[in-house]
Amino acid sequence: MSDLAKFLSQQRENYLEAVKNGKGKDWTVVMGNEAGDLDSLASATAFAWYRSAIENLPSVPLSQTLRGDLHLRAENLHAMQLAGLDPSNPPILCIDDIPSASPFPSNTFALVDHNRLLPQFSRDNPDTKVVAIVDHHEDEGYHKETAEPRIVKSPIGSASSLVARFLQSHCADRLPPELAIFLLSAILVDTAGLQPGGKAGEDDRAIVPYLLSRANFASGSLTGDSELHFIPELQDLTSTLLAKKGEVSHFNTRDLLRRDYKEYSLVPSIQPEKTILVGLATVPVGLKTWIHRVGEEDFWTSTQKYIQDRDLTALGILTSFRDSDHPTKKHHEGKHRREQLFLVREGVVEGLADKLFDGLKHAKTLDLKKRNLSEDYGTKKSWVREGLTVRVWEQGNAHATRKVTAPLVKNIIEGTTEG
Repeated sequence: MSDLAKFLSQQRENYLEAVKNGKGKDWTVVMGNEAGDLDSLASATAFAWYRSAIENLPSVPLSQTLRGDLHLRAENLHAMQLAGLDPSNPPILCIDDIPSASPFPSNTFALVDHNRLLPQFSRDNPDTKVVAIVDHHEDEGYHKETAEPRIVKSPIGSASSLVARFLQSHCADRLPPELAIFLLSAILVDTAGLQPGGKAGEDDRAIVPYLLSRANFASGSLTGDSELHFIPELQDLTSTLLAKKGEVSHFNTRDLLRRDYKEYSLVPSIQPEKTILVGLATVPVGLKTWIHRVGEEDFWTSTQKYIQDRDLTALGILTSFRDSDHPTKKHHEGKHRREQLFLVREGVVEGLADKLFDGLKHAKTLDLKKRNLSEDYGTKKSWVREGLTVRVWEQGNAHATRKVTAPLVKNIIEGTTEG
């Protein structure tokens, strides 16, 4: 068993024992966002290690993914294996490992890969406090009086880069090799291997040589950041991780929706006495391919059941894929495309669908082009049950991820902007 595996196993066991004995408030819970991607997992693990091993504060990393859903992210399992963890039974603490109860058994939190504590952790939980934040999303402006450090920097490719830079400044020579490879893997996934002109920023590139040295990679001599993309070991690791991330052809519709999903609690400006839930699912396959593979009935029935089960007022499906019908010189597998499909329940907030769709349509950062379900995707609108309003667009700006769409949707619904 690797040192990292021992650490995670021990922290998980000790934390659950503390919760059992009513002492969960003695611990700090370090967690990434609810999508459970590799960036959240690696950065939460690394920051919890720092608080425990360096600051001697009892801390445990928490994955907001259900244990039974860990298999939905093959790239996470591969990175775990590289970090010395057993991917078939990883020793990480999952949200459903904690006995279901309200309020949540701890009230001290450190947030990575997001910067606002979700309401389920603060509900009926007095004296809730966020003591640290390291994130690369848009700053929502919360926890400024309690979080130290409070590092929120955007745009940047990966929160793991910020966590790694923090560790480099505070305990450079003590970072375990397993954590270095874990963080490095997350950065490579988020930045497509530090590809020039992609998502990688200065902070991402600057920290990689340090992680390479701690992970004992044979990187050779580097004379500049631009050479990082060409290191054979990084190219191979990136190819493997991204290939595993794209292994979704065996997933059904429900799996695809919950694999990379975030949920937002919003107060619509047109009916401020209400609070609604809006979900955004990022899916690495095009709608046409998806619908053709699972069939129209499964796609629409499963999607509408997902909305019902989670009591959503709106669900946005954000696809990101390579269009094999349009290969490019740079990418033989096809041009990178994105789509947005939104379903809004009628009768919950009057006028919400019109307000949301109009705001998205005029958002210059997305450059949406309306598509027709029947003509462009070969699916009949009659599959959509009464009480739901649906729109589908091709996204002209393929660089705009959920990190762009989420705050835009929030601002449109809550009334701070029309897009």
